[in-house]
Amino acid sequence: MVQKHSLKAVFDDDLEGLLQSLGLLGDFKSQRIRCAFCGDVILWENLYSVFPDSGSVKVSCSKPSCVKALAERLAPPALQDV
Repeated sequence: MVQKHSLKAVFDDDLEGLLQSLGLLGDFKSQRIRCAFCGDVILWENLYSVFPDSGSVKVSCSKPSCVKALAERLAPPALQDV
């Protein structure tokens, strides 16, 4: 049985509005947002993903190791053991 999941995407032009709506824009512009996986400061150049985590919103950078960690965290449980 194939399960379907939805993926939400935001265009680059809409990122500032997304961060504003999530209450993160001020901290982002002040360079106080850090990658949930490696701790690097998130900038426009390295922003990879904004994702939910245990009731809060987290951000990840574009380092390959962080992209992989994000994919593993967001993978459906059935795929985590594969």
